Amino acid sequence: MNDIHRLAISEIRAHLQDGTLTATQVTVSMLERAHAIDHRLNAFVSIEDEQALRRAEELDKAGFDGSKALWGIPVAQKDMFARPGRQPRCGVGHAVEGLDLPDSPVIAAFEAAGSVDLGPLTMAEFALGTTGTNAFYGNAGNPWDLDRCTGASSSGSAAAVAAGVVAGSLGTDTGASVRMPASFCGVVGLKPTAGAIASTGVFPAAWSLDSVGVITRSIEDCALLFSVAAGRDVSLAEGVRQPLTIGVPDRYYTEHADPQVVEAWLNARATMEKAGFRVVDTAVVETPEIRSLLRIIMRAEAACVHRELMAKRPENYPMAVRKFISSGEGVLGVDYIDALRLRATLLKSALSTNFAQADVLMTPTVPVLPPRYTEISDAQNSEQWRTVTLLAHYTQPASYLGLPAISVPYSLSAEGLPIGMQLIGAPWSEASLFQSAVPLQKHWLSLGAVPPEMS
Repeated sequence: MNDIHRLAISEIRAHLQDGTLTATQVTVSMLERAHAIDHRLNAFVSIEDEQALRRAEELDKAGFDGSKALWGIPVAQKDMFARPGRQPRCGVGHAVEGLDLPDSPVIAAFEAAGSVDLGPLTMAEFALGTTGTNAFYGNAGNPWDLDRCTGASSSGSAAAVAAGVVAGSLGTDTGASVRMPASFCGVVGLKPTAGAIASTGVFPAAWSLDSVGVITRSIEDCALLFSVAAGRDVSLAEGVRQPLTIGVPDRYYTEHADPQVVEAWLNARATMEKAGFRVVDTAVVETPEIRSLLRIIMRAEAACVHRELMAKRPENYPMAVRKFISSGEGVLGVDYIDALRLRATLLKSALSTNFAQADVLMTPTVPVLPPRYTEISDAQNSEQWRTVTLLAHYTQPASYLGLPAISVPYSLSAEGLPIGMQLIGAPWSEASLFQSAVPLQKHWLSLGAVPPEMS
């Protein structure tokens, strides 16, 4: 079978169950594809052939087990997760000094569900970047156009899924880092409710904002991986009140948007109405100040995490990362506490404003199209820097408020680049997000769009 890399997890499982494929055959196919294209894609820190093949052979020897949701399914994870016998590299060139994280329970849950781990994936250094660049391992390539940004910090996680070298991946999202690369790479990326997936064994970027997230090629696969990671079954229709109301924000999420992104968003509204959802214009509490509050927390917590590490291993810190961390040392304690305290107040306001009018908010995921790496390479260029600062404009509020949010591919730009829609829900409403995403996914699939082949 030559198209395994395009199959959904449910389709691979069907072949594994009826015996037309074995776990070893699926794993060999994915490994061969990874080796064939990763010299250009640059999604992997290392491809762990021996470990993956040994795991697949063990599964085949034991026989297909339908009770294990990911039996024989190739996956990978952002290099932030501790696994048995391996501490994460966190996207830097040297081992992180004194790192002794416990094994991640999410990795353990995936293994218990029967998955096959192909290895750690590239990322922004210490998860403190938004573009997909990395000074040590090189830029992760966007499968739709290798010269364009993958989005970060879970850059390799999205690129690997979009390019079909794994069926699903784990990432982390502190302000954008699952949803943005998912949008740029034309895949599905979920940042769940804060605390829904255990972050034990994951190196922190900013511990009070970090969320473990999942990236897949379909909504159904996303619900499956989320269920495994969270330890609770969440189907597309579980506990969902009918009919759902989709809120289209009247401000904030309309700012700074590229005309093609705006057009896609308006078309997505029509798609949702045609699918039978009630769509309403919605007031929101989001303002640029929320982004400022998030950055206060990020800077302060990153400085706390890295102050000693940066002193011991300064060579692990490129200048942009060093400047961000150092800026956190100047954050006043009172400002940090205020930023934490205001989260509860603003969340309460959002529940009585945003989600009093709608069950789910629909926004573009990113206001701009994926820029070329050359277009953001000069940090001294004010226009280039402005583009970088806009990348997380629409995703950071949900992170600050701890809300679940998912990016779903919806349309293509004139340049053939994916444009994703973001759905944001009230806490613990992941099932509503999955159901709301179905019409968007149907529209995307109707386009028949796939990334160009690499060799």
